[in-house]
Amino acid sequence: MSAPNDVIKSGSPSKAWLASCAALCLAILAYGVLGEKEAPGNISYQLGYNLPLAIFIGGGLHLVFRRREPASAGWLGLLAIYAALIASSNLSANRQREELKTAAAEIERTVTTAAQVTVASTPSVPSPLPTAPVAGGEAGKIETVIKTMMNKTLAQRREYELELEAIGWSNILDGERIRNDSTLAESKTMIRQARDIVAKYRARTDDLYVQIRRDIETSGMKPVSQREMLAGFDETASRGKAQASELWSLEEQVLSQVENVFALLAVKRNAWQVQQNQILFNNQGDLDLYNSYLSRINQIVAKQQEMQNVNMRRTKESLKQLSQ
Repeated sequence: MSAPNDVIKSGSPSKAWLASCAALCLAILAYGVLGEKEAPGNISYQLGYNLPLAIFIGGGLHLVFRRREPASAGWLGLLAIYAALIASSNLSANRQREELKTAAAEIERTVTTAAQVTVASTPSVPSPLPTAPVAGGEAGKIETVIKTMMNKTLAQRREYELELEAIGWSNILDGERIRNDSTLAESKTMIRQARDIVAKYRARTDDLYVQIRRDIETSGMKPVSQREMLAGFDETASRGKAQASELWSLEEQVLSQVENVFALLAVKRNAWQVQQNQILFNNQGDLDLYNSYLSRINQIVAKQQEMQNVNMRRTKESLKQLSQ
């Protein structure tokens, strides 16, 4: 009901109303393009989500101009603002999809770089992978978290390899080294040191997951995005820990096979010799047993590599889904 002194107008809206309504709509559209707005779900959700906002903003416009504009202007303003809000949500959704595609492509490049560093033949301290985001908005924050996680994982792996290299592990089966280790005492010491190193870094796996979770919690992402990422992390963390545990168990199996090699060499001390960096046995049965240990080591290493390849494929598939 109109107040007694209200003047009810008829006809078209004034230029001032049109300019104000257009400015509001343009501001809403600009916010969809440039702002930090999170686009809601599908179109049905957007229609419901934006209706109360349109009523609120349109009502405000109507209150400002109600004394001077026809009643139809209120409905026109509501429809225009509602349409602008829907368009803004679509623009925001498209922008977010593009940012996610950018982040996914950048993360995939980082994954490929990390894989190349991991398979490098000479252990070294790798330069940290760049963590600055290429994508913007929430996608950029997700990108930073994942890059940071990869940096920490890669650094821990290389520290492990460097400690093994420091005890000469890559040369433990070298024929000339074994020839010079006449009592095999050095070899036994290396195996014991290697077991200690494996145990040390196996224990650090859980610490790494704790650090990664903390990085997500302090990433600066919006609460909704952070909750979703933490939920995904918690869902897959147990599987990741199980896979890591299996890889460490395979590493321990390699140590056991190397230990078997030196147990054989110790028992058959006078039944083998080193020629041209190769161990030659006097007895075919001893040679077959020695070769079986080496074959088993190769099988274990191949299984480790296959597990890592499977994880790499899964990561790339997940990134493709993220960018769709």
